Amino acid sequence: MVRRAREATFMGGAHVFPGGALDPDDSASGIGAVVRWSGDPAETAWRAAALRELAEEVGIVVAVDGVRHSAGSAGTLYRRLEATGARLDADALVYVGNWVTPRGLPKRFDTRFYLLEVPADAVVRSDRTEVFDPVWATPRQALTAAAAGEWMVEVPTRAHLEMLAAATDLDAALDSARRSVPTRTEPRLVRDSDGAWTVLLPADPGFDGAAL
Repeated sequence: MVRRAREATFMGGAHVFPGGALDPDDSASGIGAVVRWSGDPAETAWRAAALRELAEEVGIVVAVDGVRHSAGSAGTLYRRLEATGARLDADALVYVGNWVTPRGLPKRFDTRFYLLEVPADAVVRSDRTEVFDPVWATPRQALTAAAAGEWMVEVPTRAHLEMLAAATDLDAALDSARRSVPTRTEPRLVRDSDGAWTVLLPADPGFDGAAL
């Protein structure tokens, strides 16, 4: 996990999984030459972006021929892959969820979450621009840090940590994810009589009655 820059306009200071926005290069013509994905072509850009952001933010490049380490922008990474004949392995990603920021917020995102297995000795580093303090943590360690107020962990991240914490090990988490159909979750915001906001999920009481 990484910590977002405290001055970021969205989730500043939060501990999150590596990730980021789609880049035009992720859907450029010929992206298949540097990204292997054997599924629905409509997913290519999402998967390319996930692997690219992983490389940019923490330096882990998941290629078809193994994990390596690198850095650089989208264009730089893709050009380097093309020059060496390497390809990112989008088939290695397991799609687990789609979360959409609640309506009413100044910034909204449509985000996909993926699981990925990498070697235990994979070295991580932060770009020290967007994210900081990269750290390997078990799901329970992350949830404990959040509960103690040591980490700021937002609802979508917490939900996926809880999902992972429920699994006995990595293999069980991956197996469960492969057998599940990813769902789209769009929380709703409600304000109580004191003016405090609460995030409601579909299973929470009052969700159906909350204004969109």
